[in-house]
Amino acid sequence: MATRKKGAKKKAAKKKPSASASPAAGSGADRVRVRMYRQGLGDCFLLSFGTGASAKHVLIDCGTLGATTTGVTMSEVAGNILEETGGKLALLIATHEHHDHVSGFNSQKAKFDTLKVAHVWMAWTENPADKLAQRVAKWKKDVGAALVAAMPVLRAAAPGTAAARTADAVSGMLAWFGNDEHPLGAGKFSETVDVAMKYVRDKDGAKAEFLKPGDLREESWLPGWRVYVLGPPYSESKLADTGEKGSADLYSLASGLRSAAEFAASARQRYSTFAVGEQDREERARFESQLPFAPRFRSELNDQEARARTLAAYDDPRVAWRRIDSDWLGSASDLALQLDNITNNTSLALAFERISDGKVLLFPADAQEGNWLSWHDPAMKWEVPGPGGGAKRTVRTVDLLERTVFYKVGHHGSHNATASRRGLELMKSDELVAFVPVDRAVALTRNPQGSWKMPARALYRRLLEKCNGRVVRSDIGWAADPAKAKSKATEKEFVGMASAAEWKKWGEEQGQAQARKRIVDSERWIDCALE
Repeated sequence: MATRKKGAKKKAAKKKPSASASPAAGSGADRVRVRMYRQGLGDCFLLSFGTGASAKHVLIDCGTLGATTTGVTMSEVAGNILEETGGKLALLIATHEHHDHVSGFNSQKAKFDTLKVAHVWMAWTENPADKLAQRVAKWKKDVGAALVAAMPVLRAAAPGTAAARTADAVSGMLAWFGNDEHPLGAGKFSETVDVAMKYVRDKDGAKAEFLKPGDLREESWLPGWRVYVLGPPYSESKLADTGEKGSADLYSLASGLRSAAEFAASARQRYSTFAVGEQDREERARFESQLPFAPRFRSELNDQEARARTLAAYDDPRVAWRRIDSDWLGSASDLALQLDNITNNTSLALAFERISDGKVLLFPADAQEGNWLSWHDPAMKWEVPGPGGGAKRTVRTVDLLERTVFYKVGHHGSHNATASRRGLELMKSDELVAFVPVDRAVALTRNPQGSWKMPARALYRRLLEKCNGRVVRSDIGWAADPAKAKSKATEKEFVGMASAAEWKKWGEEQGQAQARKRIVDSERWIDCALE
């Protein structure tokens, strides 16, 4: 590993880190290896800067919703992290509050307890002292609690009905928050995710830093690199812009913050037996005091005698088509989707720039439209030293995207987590490589309606084109591999994109063989090295 001369080190100490004080490209000192673990539908990336015993390690997230294709366990992942890092992390990053990004900090707590962490970074949305963060958190908790409470009512609906389909959709969305099918209705919304985020925030007593868009980090422990903070936007309206047609305006964050409590109360009033049946007397009295009708005008949903007296005609199965008991629950799936998407939009999005040559590694977590577009706000710019420590120059997001050579594909390749015109289309580097942390088999089975199409076909094709075939997936490895593409039942819809001969030609002509020199595919992880 290259080292600085004493004179150079002394000179660098007189000013902030700059290009002149950075290790030279190719010296090994500013080498980086990105390791994507193959633990299924979830994110876990280990960045190793430098070489040998002096390498600095950065862990970005560690979670999963399951690994059907590879079978790699979180225990294997955590064990390798400990081995590779020697039990020490320079930096631990938790990007946002989703189970598939942080579940490992719960399931593998015993292993992570032995891992020493020097620094912790999180988004401003996780700062308990930030007023806007408090409002966002309250909105999510209120809506999430109402959705969890609604599930037993939805599950009671007859199979094949709209309510039953809504139950499947809501259940799928709640899985991102750790509220899977069995725990629904028991405990608090997103309780396991909250525990994981608190664990990261308090790890080893390190003072967590809550980053805001526009921050620029040049750390003494990470020489030769700058880290630009792109998102999440410090704006309610931009967090609410999730890029979903027809839903963002219906359940925008601004209006949701005002109405979440009303929604929760409304939901509970409609299934009072479930809501208060197991509550103590004081809680029941408090709940009943909020109901709009006096006790003599109310009846419990499961009180069959009362229903027989007052609702005989209403309960007549011959006119069941006229009933509207569950119609109000139809909005639950839309609200669950919006809750999930807004949580994705709170992702901490970072760009790592190697100072010596300007190459950029982009990690947007699961950022959606509002997050991506906010990166291009006129005020979003950074002043950094020019080449050789010369006059300062202005860096904007478009500059970073044009120099991106590694892209961690957002949200497992979903259709709305990679911006096009102001995102992927701006990535111009001939060296661009994309890593997709996905298990398509898991994604398609998590929701019985098959709506989790990850990676989305149009995006998948465009990634292959932009990267000249250098797209790697955590489930099957090289995307442009006809043998693997045809051996997986879940790949059938992609087979029609190109014949086996075309896949092979694409890989040969577009430099995949050359890329394999720096991309190593193994059973438990996939590495990409930037020398």
